[in-house]
Amino acid sequence: MAGLMFYRMIGLDDKVRPLYKKLDKKMFYDFADLNKKEKNFITKYIERIELTYLLTPSTINIQPFVNEEFHYEGVMFITIRLREESKDNHLPVIGEIIQGSLPNPVVIVFEKQDHIQVGTCLKRLNKVDSSQVVLEQFHYTPWMDLDSHNEIASQFIQTIHVTNIPFYNFFEFYKEIDLAVQAFQHTAITGQFYVIKDEEQYVKQQELIQRIAELKNEITKWKNKMKKETQFNRKVEYNIKIQQLIKQIEHLKQQLL
Repeated sequence: MAGLMFYRMIGLDDKVRPLYKKLDKKMFYDFADLNKKEKNFITKYIERIELTYLLTPSTINIQPFVNEEFHYEGVMFITIRLREESKDNHLPVIGEIIQGSLPNPVVIVFEKQDHIQVGTCLKRLNKVDSSQVVLEQFHYTPWMDLDSHNEIASQFIQTIHVTNIPFYNFFEFYKEIDLAVQAFQHTAITGQFYVIKDEEQYVKQQELIQRIAELKNEITKWKNKMKKETQFNRKVEYNIKIQQLIKQIEHLKQQLL
């Protein structure tokens, strides 16, 4: 299975004994208060939900991190085996259901046809009700074929190898994985994999990436208009606008380096 290969490649099975514990889908129905559509996603598109690894201070030499904002006493690695009829747009819905059902920090490894996709989400304590968590941004890698020797996938795997992740506490451990997943996600825009840890540089990076995404959406709109346009001079005009936007994107990408 691709998920097991992934865990071996990041060195996790050298540190922690796997559980391979099947989780009942009904558990997520009960805890997440799902509507009919969300229940259908779980039933129709998921073959198996498994707690593959549970990292706690008793299983690995990492300390809890607890304050008024975060409560990280361990990390769960959940493997979700998807059915063939599942689509990519189903994954964010499934990911949100799983993350919202489990208060602990969770690394989700989606598995489908010998490919994997990794999802993360930082969680903060609810200031009104500390028994509840607030989900921050969801991050997902692209699909990976671990046998393909893709350079960016290899960089990602190396970055989150357990020998390269800080063991200070579970918050730092999980945050490092989340940053790497986010960096991999952004390669669709940047074309390169790099993790930025400096807060000021990180904020600047996010602003640049957001602007690049906006420009790419604008290019798509102009291309669609150009396809529908019948007048040659208008097509030329639209193409000039597209080329200008492409130059802006290249300029912004240079600032990311």
